[in-house]
Amino acid sequence: MAKRVSVINFKGGVGKTTLAFQLAAGLVRYHKPARVLVVDMDHQSSLSIVCLGATNWNARVGANLTVNEIFKPFVGQNPSMPGTGIVSGTQLNPVHYTNLKVVPASLQLDDIEIELTASHHGNAIHSEWDKRTLVCRWLEESGVDAMFDYIIFDCPPATKIVSQNAIAASHGFIIPVIPEAVMERGAPHLYSMVQNGIDKRLKALASMGTPRSMHVPDTKLAGVAITRIKTHGPAASGYTDDHTQHLTSLQRYWTGNLVTPYIEDGTGISQTLAEGVPVYDRGSNQNIGGRGLHTMYRDLTAALKTRIDAL
Repeated sequence: MAKRVSVINFKGGVGKTTLAFQLAAGLVRYHKPARVLVVDMDHQSSLSIVCLGATNWNARVGANLTVNEIFKPFVGQNPSMPGTGIVSGTQLNPVHYTNLKVVPASLQLDDIEIELTASHHGNAIHSEWDKRTLVCRWLEESGVDAMFDYIIFDCPPATKIVSQNAIAASHGFIIPVIPEAVMERGAPHLYSMVQNGIDKRLKALASMGTPRSMHVPDTKLAGVAITRIKTHGPAASGYTDDHTQHLTSLQRYWTGNLVTPYIEDGTGISQTLAEGVPVYDRGSNQNIGGRGLHTMYRDLTAALKTRIDAL
């Protein structure tokens, strides 16, 4: 059975997709023979385009081979649950990343989210359970879970039904944060929402819904990862005053759940994403190798793997 984890934060721009991508790529490159599936749950489809390239992504969308197909049976757009056909290889270097696969998203996933919210079938309790465990059902019926060692869900900046599907199927979740004031408040709120909101409601519904073997009743925090922390050489901490102040607060609150190393902000990361490659492939680039960003992500991947394996 795969270890399944969601990368989630309801604030945009904190590096969710970047972390999900580098984590998945790092697992297959440095922890062979790990087999990893990334599932793009975000209608913006950034992860899909990085993994597939724009042309291949458009082809998958045109052929209805996206994560959207998992939700269509509930909203009446497709009579049956998809199989393994929505799982795709990537455009990444096969020498390192053959074992990395992706289920892409499409822009229409946002429309499906709205339809999921509005759709109800039969008994109200059964309906609420069914619409939140469609990913669990797909994993069961397709046999995909047995094909991988890790499944990583890249969630949108929201905790609505699509994200709740990912949480329902996840053993753990990772919260990427930038050391800013909004994250001091937002990350604890998100943690509480998963533990005392989403999980609690799903457990109540589970007792009256169709049993789902892939449903995880208690989704645990795998870790809080610092992303895009701004450096300032002359500073004693090495970071800007503002980020140092908020990092101290985050360290005090999260203690052992704050995973190191911290990922520094740098233009090289966005450059590699635009090229459609992981940071590990650009160690010779001054904006990556010169800053040690590829090493930071490699070490963070190792630290997160230890925590995910323990879930």
